[in-house]
Amino acid sequence: MTPEETGKAYDTITHLWTRPEFNQTNGLTAYQKALSFLAAPPSQEPDTVPSEALDKGEASNKDKPKKRGYALDIGCGCTNRFVPIIESAGLTYEGIDVSKDMLAIAASQLPAHTFYCADVCTFTIPKHYSFISAWDSFWHIPLTQQEPLLKKLVDHLDDDGVLLFSCGGTDESGQHTNEVMGPEVYYASLGLHRYIEILIEAGGFVRHVEFDQHPELHTIIIVQKRTAQKTQ
Repeated sequence: MTPEETGKAYDTITHLWTRPEFNQTNGLTAYQKALSFLAAPPSQEPDTVPSEALDKGEASNKDKPKKRGYALDIGCGCTNRFVPIIESAGLTYEGIDVSKDMLAIAASQLPAHTFYCADVCTFTIPKHYSFISAWDSFWHIPLTQQEPLLKKLVDHLDDDGVLLFSCGGTDESGQHTNEVMGPEVYYASLGLHRYIEILIEAGGFVRHVEFDQHPELHTIIIVQKRTAQKTQ
């Protein structure tokens, strides 16, 4: 299946994520872990708010989160549940998804935020990011495009930026489709060892690997881009 076909499949099942019983905490622990590897934000500017303003309850600069870059959430879906934890880390959130109906729901809830409706494999990533994530979406990427996409994502991280994605922690590469959610949906994995090899070759330092739903093969990988060596 192509990413466009996967997007159309997800257009038909948005109700699975908007129903009240959907677990809105799914993935939050992994995001908290990944964001913890980011460097501390720059120190706050000295408090320049006049004392009379503080008396009125106005926030000082030290009470405001310091912006420290952008975050790109791949396969962001419609729940926006990762937005608060990302923004609490001082990052500006952007989402991308190939499902136009998923994005329509997300954008209706957060109209001031940036969302891209595109296939991330062919999408021209507009900037470098401090944090890139792909929660329960990377396995929908066609098998032949997963390696070049991983390299592209690491390349578009800031120095010391962090990439988080979940994948199928299989021994070998493979691909299949199933209809568990209703429509036919594609899944693929390069195999855990190959993912790690690619990330290291691309200049990443593997910070965390976890089979978080054992005995299922659902696997979390967190990698941090090594700081570029400065020339003398």
